[in-house]
Amino acid sequence: MKVMAFVGSPRRDGNTEKLVKAICKGAKERGHEVDMYHLSEMNNKGCIACDACQRQKVDFCSIDDKLTTLLPEIAKADCLIVGTPIYMLHVSGETKNFLDRMRAFLNPDLTTNHLPGKKYITVTCSGAPAAQFSNVTDYLNYLLDFYKMENAGNIIAGHLREKDDIIWQTKMLEEAEALGRKLS
Repeated sequence: MKVMAFVGSPRRDGNTEKLVKAICKGAKERGHEVDMYHLSEMNNKGCIACDACQRQKVDFCSIDDKLTTLLPEIAKADCLIVGTPIYMLHVSGETKNFLDRMRAFLNPDLTTNHLPGKKYITVTCSGAPAAQFSNVTDYLNYLLDFYKMENAGNIIAGHLREKDDIIWQTKMLEEAEALGRKLS
């Protein structure tokens, strides 16, 4: 299984990345091929609504950036992991730009291509109690379900104010690893 993990936090090696890495570790233990990407390092300009993808003038996207080169790889992947901190009551800006660029997987009639049947896992991290922002996970599930993807699990982590706070939540890290090992 080919797994692509996307970390939507601009903070390197923070709580979001640590949880995504834990899922990836479990997936690798299971024998899956795993690649992890940091959205903040992709110079992702966000969707510019040029409609080139919708008019099928390009294979995926007309924007010349790192994410466009990864869109064909996403199309080949079996599972996507999307991890984001919660900023201003929602996904990070990097994550939102990434999700907007997934418009390339929509047909002009709003049916989806390349993504139906693929699995996905979401990770959200918040300084507040986990339940307080479960609506962000609901949003991610709704969006990825729209693409006819299959939910393989969600990690909702809270009380993460400092960069390494997840280290003290060993059960959450173990849960993330176990989720990666369950991928099939």
